[in-house]
Amino acid sequence: MPTLVFDEPSDEILAARVATHDLGAFAQLYDRHAARIHAWAAHVLGADAADDAVQEVFLRVWDKARQFDPTRGTFATWLAAIARHHVGAQAARLGRQRVRATADDVGALLAERRDEDDVEAMVLARDDERRVADVLATLPVEQRRVLVLGYFFGMSQSEMARALALPLGTVKKRVRLGMQKLRLAFADERATAHLRVVVDK
Repeated sequence: MPTLVFDEPSDEILAARVATHDLGAFAQLYDRHAARIHAWAAHVLGADAADDAVQEVFLRVWDKARQFDPTRGTFATWLAAIARHHVGAQAARLGRQRVRATADDVGALLAERRDEDDVEAMVLARDDERRVADVLATLPVEQRRVLVLGYFFGMSQSEMARALALPLGTVKKRVRLGMQKLRLAFADERATAHLRVVVDK
């Protein structure tokens, strides 16, 4: 007698169920993604703060599940944006030296391109982000640092200026130069459009 094989529901189907307050679907999404978010949070904030960060991220998933639109991207991309925003906001409170060091660490991680790494998988949730990361690795460290803070940490240019103790004009110039180089690397601007939305404030 043949064995029946049942396909697991996709993240997008589970997210739709979470929007109706389905605890079982929520638990499945947590089991699939919590470890990856924990790795990212621990990398940026430290192991002691990672558990709380994961709880806060998934609390937001529960509260905002109705806002997820599968026509605009995958659940993994949507979740990664929530995680980056929360972890970035927490990182901004760590002090200037820690923020700068962590941004450089993330930039170096992207440059190394270790595909098996959970941290890289968290910050690179879709193909165009991987392409952007390849170009980021070629930028001068000053330009890469502000773009990492803007996209992967969700900081505005004013927040970058405060975190790095730099004049706002200097930050804007570095962002502009970095974005120009990113755009030159692509035939169109679609791959960098989502990055521009975050940093051009």
